Amino acid sequence: MSGGAPPLEEGEAILFDHIPSHAAFRRTALILLGVTLLPTVVFAAVLPGTIWPALPLFVTCVMLLQERVTLGRHRAWITNRRIVLQRGRDIPLWDVTGVGAVSSRGVRVRLSHNARGVRLHYAADPEALARAILDAREAAAT
Repeated sequence: MSGGAPPLEEGEAILFDHIPSHAAFRRTALILLGVTLLPTVVFAAVLPGTIWPALPLFVTCVMLLQERVTLGRHRAWITNRRIVLQRGRDIPLWDVTGVGAVSSRGVRVRLSHNARGVRLHYAADPEALARAILDAREAAAT
């Protein structure tokens, strides 16, 4: 399931293919780097002449590199019966109790049996993704 569409059941069709957006990731990375500049400046003022001011930027860059390497794992397919996540987890549409666009970074899908919910990260258009899930859930209910 790493490259193409997941195996579908009889009568199942893919309604929406959520591919993580590099633009949304880039925007998140710029915000994170901007926030990291404040601790870097504080470290530079408190500990001048040492290597410690580079620590916040180094940690942020390592986190962003790890997230960029795993960006493809955030892919999901919305079908007329379920949401299939890249890592092979299936979420039946009748278990979805709510969908909401959290930010430009992702869409949170709340499930009836899981209070934490699931977040689909780096959506190019979070509102369109949320609308596709809601439409698929309504179509599955009828």
